[in-house]
Amino acid sequence: MNALQTCTIIPYTAKHLEDVSLMDRICFIDPWFKRAFIEELSAPCALNLVAVRHDSALTLGYCLARIITDEYTINRLAVHPDYQRSGIATSLLKTCLHRASCQGARTCFIDVRAGNTAACCFYEKHGFKRIGIRNGYYQIGAEDAVLMQCAITAHDCSEPIQPE
Repeated sequence: MNALQTCTIIPYTAKHLEDVSLMDRICFIDPWFKRAFIEELSAPCALNLVAVRHDSALTLGYCLARIITDEYTINRLAVHPDYQRSGIATSLLKTCLHRASCQGARTCFIDVRAGNTAACCFYEKHGFKRIGIRNGYYQIGAEDAVLMQCAITAHDCSEPIQPE
């Protein structure tokens, strides 16, 4: 079985804090402070999910995002390097968008480092469009951010999202 077949997407809780914080330091050149991950646990507009292994509860990936009125903004989405390119990011993204739809979100936004071609391609593959540039957005390297947006399809919220 591959990593996607052995994982499930569940809400982010305090038991995932250490794994998510460590993964953030591995995956990003501008990791968040641990305090930010703690604050996500109680943020009233947060819709945060993690991908965990069935057999060990090991956190394989996460998506931290917020819903404000009808907009869903993804602040972080990452998969541990050992499990990348296995479908986990796609599963996380689709599950997040499904749940955001069920909470009334109709548009999703994300900022992506301009130099992160793989991430830009990933989001474009999933229907995101480049809608702007935030010049010098990232403090480390003063790199620009590509602002991306996609429409969120309304879902039948009585049915769970189906795995691929």
